[in-house]
Amino acid sequence: MFMTVGEDVSNGLRIEQPYFQRDTPLTWEDEGSYIEIAAEAPEITHTRNHQWNHSLGEIVTALVRAGLVIDALEEVPYSAWAPWPELMVEDEGRGYRLRDRPERLPLQFVVEAHQPQ
Repeated sequence: MFMTVGEDVSNGLRIEQPYFQRDTPLTWEDEGSYIEIAAEAPEITHTRNHQWNHSLGEIVTALVRAGLVIDALEEVPYSAWAPWPELMVEDEGRGYRLRDRPERLPLQFVVEAHQPQ
């Protein structure tokens, strides 16, 4: 769900991107990376980024159709990275959460599944 929030959060969180998958990807140019890169790492030369957003239902359905048994599904108020650093704080080693009212928005989910025997 948090992938629907736009990048400009100077006026708060606003839904700007689609929640459900579309036929065409979201596309943009980005010279950065979501991971920390060492200073001596080569510069990113292919900067066009294509992404499709997948709803929670679409992801769980894909796992079930692949024959997996869902043991648990948990949505959590923290993320592995801080997409909006000005609105987030580090959360006790779990990642980053919203500074103000973190219960408003799930930032990640965890699925536990197994293959039936």
